Amino acid sequence: MKKSLFFAALATAATLSASNSALPRSSNGTGCKSCCNSQGCMKPGNRKYIGEEAAIAVALAHAGLARNAVRDLKCELDRENGVMVYEVEFESGIYDYEYDIEATTGKILKSKKELD
Repeated sequence: MKKSLFFAALATAATLSASNSALPRSSNGTGCKSCCNSQGCMKPGNRKYIGEEAAIAVALAHAGLARNAVRDLKCELDRENGVMVYEVEFESGIYDYEYDIEATTGKILKSKKELD
């Protein structure tokens, strides 16, 4: 069950990422002009990122939980060590969960499960 949820979330993230190929590009190839560096666009609204919903789906799939089984769900785009990540946090039962999801690939960089 956990594997199927994870792969469904990963497929969603890949679909969202692939849909960006039709976007108009600027001269630097990123779709924006002033907010880019060698890692891509750092602007939170840029479509190069998988988006909050996909990041949440990846975290929930990894935890083996449905969205309606969690409370205090938070997702925030942040930069850690020069990498843009979605920080996803939620609670379920007696546990607190924390995830760092790489913003362009959907890869889990960090996961943490602690007793509440």
